[in-house]
Amino acid sequence: MKALVPWLKDKTRRAFTKKLLYKRLPVLSWLPRYNSEDALGDAVAGITVGLTVIPQSLAYSNIAGLPAQYGLYGSFLGCFLYIVLGSCKDVPMGPTAIISMLTYQTAKGLDPAFAVLLCFLMGCVEVLMGLLGL
Repeated sequence: MKALVPWLKDKTRRAFTKKLLYKRLPVLSWLPRYNSEDALGDAVAGITVGLTVIPQSLAYSNIAGLPAQYGLYGSFLGCFLYIVLGSCKDVPMGPTAIISMLTYQTAKGLDPAFAVLLCFLMGCVEVLMGLLGL
């Protein structure tokens, strides 16, 4: 137990450096240089993603056995979080067919709140894994 405290202090000190903060939150590096030309390109990309994500999220919510609004909330929330946390434009965001099928198997016949809780807890585990470097 005595060895844990110095290790934790050292880990905390190294975890909150400016370099690591800019690495983990890419929005901090590009936001000061953001201009109207970037905004126009982002608007076109946003419309394109929206037109793709809306029918996809409706289908995935149907696969998961949930009302359509849950698919819409889940798809756009991932896109909004990606603005702050995203660093790789090639990583797919939002619900996928496999996640929808697993959610259906786990929460079928239950209230949609159980599916929301399942997704929230899965996100907490993913954030914890990211913080621990797993």
